[in-house]
Amino acid sequence: MAATEIAVLEPGNRVQLPAEWVKSLGLCGSVSLERTGDGIHVRPAAARTWDEFFATKLEVGSADNAADTDEVELTRDDLLF
Repeated sequence: MAATEIAVLEPGNRVQLPAEWVKSLGLCGSVSLERTGDGIHVRPAAARTWDEFFATKLEVGSADNAADTDEVELTRDDLLF
């Protein structure tokens, strides 16, 4: 595996990693990006549980009470749960 590769920054800020690197590093699905002074580190993303995924959900009643209810659009899809 080469230590340095040149990749094209594609439209939408996409970078295609060399297939050999992806395979050898065990990258698949989601990855973790870390911005450093040297550049960007790409690592396998840690698996998250559903509890961790929904930990940042909105709390009930956290919406702004001053919002004008005349501007709220409600459809039948909003009532599905």
